[in-house]
Amino acid sequence: MKVILSILLFFTTSVTAATWSRSSISYLRGDNFAPIFGKDNNRSELTIDNAVGMKYGDSYFWLDATDPLSSSGSNDTELYGEWSPRLSIGKITGFYQEERFIKDLLISTTLEFGNSGVPTRARLYGLGVDLKIPYFAFFQYNLYLRDNPDKNGVVLQSTIAYKLPFSFTEKTKFDWSAYIDIVHGNEGSKSDNSLTESHWQTGQQLNFDLGNLWNQQDSIYVGFEYQFWSRKYGVPGAPVENNLKWMIKWIL
Repeated sequence: MKVILSILLFFTTSVTAATWSRSSISYLRGDNFAPIFGKDNNRSELTIDNAVGMKYGDSYFWLDATDPLSSSGSNDTELYGEWSPRLSIGKITGFYQEERFIKDLLISTTLEFGNSGVPTRARLYGLGVDLKIPYFAFFQYNLYLRDNPDKNGVVLQSTIAYKLPFSFTEKTKFDWSAYIDIVHGNEGSKSDNSLTESHWQTGQQLNFDLGNLWNQQDSIYVGFEYQFWSRKYGVPGAPVENNLKWMIKWIL
């Protein structure tokens, strides 16, 4: 916990030192959500995100609102978000090298918060590596200790994130980006109905740079997101989710 607080303080006091920043807002629609809490399987999502690079680290924040246009007082709208600040050991110590396979070593943290059927909060802290893989804009692997204060026990979680831009012609440019979360053990217990079982999920996005067709590159994208859960939310007995969503993304 002290590690998380130290890194959060570092980013709070260093926000003006950003070397780059990128924000977007996305609208997604799918019809195969696994309705484990009695929800409709036809749902929409509104996502905002922000990525920031700084001299000695980086930060990524995102927030999902599921069915954001539900009527006032409805229990259908869900909010879930994550904030993942990382502190670069490589840049502080001089280990960092842009062209090396292992570019950087980092102290990685994540805060999870929201209500996706049930209240969610967790603190994750561990180590990350940034890899230099040909053609990829970035490729990250983070290994965390995952601590949910509402559940007994601490488990390991792996998180992989990457982005691969590619094109067929000067006007037809695409981005393939993804995350993979793997929770390696069980949290909580059956005795108090807090058990969350090991599970993994991924979100794979393929987007076309629509704005590039009229010389407004990196302004608006259209495409698809494929979401997979081996056991949705880790709920015992929860179904597998295979959900293909169409999406549109605006770069702010």
